[in-house]
Amino acid sequence: MDAKAAPALRRVLKAFIEADARDIVLHRPKFSITATGGYVKSHFYDVPTQRFRLVSYRRRLTDLTTPQADGEVPTLPYVLVGTFDCNLKRMDEFTLDNIYYRVQGIEPKTNNRETTDRVVAQLIALDQGGVEWLV
Repeated sequence: MDAKAAPALRRVLKAFIEADARDIVLHRPKFSITATGGYVKSHFYDVPTQRFRLVSYRRRLTDLTTPQADGEVPTLPYVLVGTFDCNLKRMDEFTLDNIYYRVQGIEPKTNNRETTDRVVAQLIALDQGGVEWLV
């Protein structure tokens, strides 16, 4: 992204998020190593409240479709949009409107978020036992 364009794009994104913002507390899992060398979730800790926008899937935000006979079909109903400096990681979980969500992926795939204007998280909806279900 052009360094001169970044501030303008970030201002536009911030206005987009604020138009229908949601304050969300993320629950981040802490993993422990088992005796056999695997990993298990030992507990969760809360990440301070952050502002996001939950939007229905749009191809312009991230490209997650599955080719079907009738054309490209979205593989997820909603994505979570945040600013470039949000504290969001894969496997974070949160509850919103009595639906339990888990972050399955983050776009753009970069370790240097300074080079982007936004973060888009792909979500799956879970029941309280951790089993995936569709919204």
